[in-house]
Amino acid sequence: MTRREALKSATAAACAAAAHPVAAQGSSGPRLWYRQPAARWNEALPVGNGHLGAMIFGGVHRERIQLNEHSLWSGRTVDDNPPETLAALPQVRSLLFEGRYAEANRLAQEKMMAPMNTESFGSYQTLGDLTLEFAHAGALTDYRRELDLGDAVARVSYRVGGAACTRTIFASFPARALVIRIETTAPEGLSFRASLSRPKDATVAQDGATVAMTGQPQPHGVEFAAHLACLAEGGRVALESDGYRVEGARAATLLLTAATSLDEPAPAARSLRVLAAARTQSFAQLSAAHAADYRRLFKALSLELDTAAPQRPTDERLAAVKKGGADPHLALTYFHYGRYLLIASSRAGSLPANLQ
Repeated sequence: MTRREALKSATAAACAAAAHPVAAQGSSGPRLWYRQPAARWNEALPVGNGHLGAMIFGGVHRERIQLNEHSLWSGRTVDDNPPETLAALPQVRSLLFEGRYAEANRLAQEKMMAPMNTESFGSYQTLGDLTLEFAHAGALTDYRRELDLGDAVARVSYRVGGAACTRTIFASFPARALVIRIETTAPEGLSFRASLSRPKDATVAQDGATVAMTGQPQPHGVEFAAHLACLAEGGRVALESDGYRVEGARAATLLLTAATSLDEPAPAARSLRVLAAARTQSFAQLSAAHAADYRRLFKALSLELDTAAPQRPTDERLAAVKKGGADPHLALTYFHYGRYLLIASSRAGSLPANLQ
């Protein structure tokens, strides 16, 4: 996701439907919350660690999590340091001083500019989608979708036939992984299918005990690899060609990692190394490390109002402001959301902000 798209997402998120006003989970800090799943991409909830990002739609029966990797580019590497630049510089200067601007421009273009064309430059591309398909049966109630800006955690919760179902999602910078925790209080446990996909230029297959998605955007893109692991508590887990099928589990944790050949020539090996390290930690350990790392940055600044925030859905609050009402807390939430997006898209070792 580009920075411009991130700003669009910020605006759309403030306009989207808000969540059911039940007791908030996680931190007591600012949050975006919704009463229904995202209908469009700009309404999805963004999480990111500077290297890996995701947009959470929050579907009940079918959850789409759109994935980004910060360096997944369809163009090829171009040497932007022509070897004749230094030698040509005095000549270009002389021509400029003599007023021969057209000649100076031609010489600079020939000797000092890196070759560039649309085909070689390419474009930033999506990593793909992680799709979760749930076998829910029963009436749906108490739906809530939120992004906790204080802890950098997205949550989806609802009840099916009286049983609570929750998803907790964050992109951990310490673990360099996307972490998804799925839980239920249903006596029969939870059953779902998780699969990886990409519109084109990718192959999804089993890779040992994991699912790997590898490929290379055409015509000259970087090579990429993403790996998905599923750790279930109870029940049965079946490894399939493009994902996992889980039946009757009390809870399950999905871990996703990714890498490209921009950093090293073997992205699959790097992705697997990061995944192996993440698998040595419990969900509680991953969550605690993520929270501590993120809070160090987010809590470096404090801006609060001495009045209570309205306990109303975000879209209702925005509609009231459009009609002339005052809601300083809505502006404050937007301010914190901008800070959140920058932390999510730019961390140590990452490229310039290009995620959420």
